[in-house]
Amino acid sequence: MRFGIIGFGNIARKFVKSIENTSDGSIYAIGSFSINNDDEYLIKHPEVKVYHDYDMLLSDENIDAVYIALPHYYHLEWIIKALNNHKAVLSEKPIVLNSQDIDQIKDAVYCNNGYCLEAFKTKFNDGFQALKKDLSLIGEIKSIEANFCFDAMNGRKDSYLFDPKQGGALNDVGSYVIGFILGLVNSSIDKIETKMKIENEIELEFKTHLYFKNGIIGIGEGSIDYNKERYALIKGTNGEIYIPNYNRIIDYTIKTNDSTINRHYPITGDDMTMEIQALIDDVKNNKNENEIHSLNDSKYLIETIEKIRKSIK
Repeated sequence: MRFGIIGFGNIARKFVKSIENTSDGSIYAIGSFSINNDDEYLIKHPEVKVYHDYDMLLSDENIDAVYIALPHYYHLEWIIKALNNHKAVLSEKPIVLNSQDIDQIKDAVYCNNGYCLEAFKTKFNDGFQALKKDLSLIGEIKSIEANFCFDAMNGRKDSYLFDPKQGGALNDVGSYVIGFILGLVNSSIDKIETKMKIENEIELEFKTHLYFKNGIIGIGEGSIDYNKERYALIKGTNGEIYIPNYNRIIDYTIKTNDSTINRHYPITGDDMTMEIQALIDDVKNNKNENEIHSLNDSKYLIETIEKIRKSIK
C-alpha cells in the first residue's frame, strides 16, 4: 500500500521508519512546505516523490493512503480532503479538537466508502491487549492511574504547543492519558473533578479524576511544563499492575497477594508499526473503521476531554 505523508516533522520522520516493518506498506510521496532536496531521508530514498502542495499530493492517483502529521488544528481539513480524494486516512491524535467534528469525518468516510483511523498506537500493540486480559488477576479494579508529563518550556514558543487554538497539555498528551484509561474501563463516567494550571490561555498542567459508574476511579495527569517518570498503575482488590511507559507497553509487573509476575511483549518494528499495519489490513478487508479503535472511540475520547475541561476547579 502506497502512502503519502502530509507534514514532515519529527513524528512523520518516525513514521517512515515504522512502516518498513509492515507487510505491505511503503512511502510513495511526502507533502511538505519546508523539505529540501538535500534532506537526508530523500537522499537515501530518491524514489520518494515530493510535493510542496498538499492538494497536489492528494490528487496523485498512485497514492492509496495518507498519514496526516500536521499540528492538531489542521487535522480536520486534510482528513476530509483526503477522504474526498478517495485516500484511506491515518491521522495523528488528537484526530480533531472538537467531538462534533467526528460526525463530519464519519459522513465523509461513508459517503466515499473510505477509511479513517486515529493513530492511537497504544491499543494496537500486543502488550495492551494482554494487559486487558490480565486485569482479572488482581481482582475487582479499584483505580487506574496514568501520567504523561514533559517539560517543553525551554523549547520554541512559536510551537503549536503554545498556540491557544490548539496547544496545551490536555490537547497534546491528554489522548494518551485519558485514552489509556477509557480503553480499560467498560463503564460510563458519573463525575469528573479536575485541577488545571493555565497561563496565557495555555493549559500547562492537568490532573483529573474520572469517577466511573462501576466504581473505578481513573486518575489522569499531564503537563508540558515539568517532567515526571511515565507510568500507569492499576490497583485491584487482589493486587496491582505497574506499567512503565504505558503508551508503548513492552513490560509490566503484576503483584498479587500470592505472587509477582513479569510480562514481556516485544513490539514488532516499533510502537507505531502495528497501527499502520491495522490500516493496511482493514483497507484490504474493505472496512471503513477499525474494531480496536473506531471513530466512535475517538469521539468518546474527545468528548471526555471536553468534559474534563468543563470540570476545571
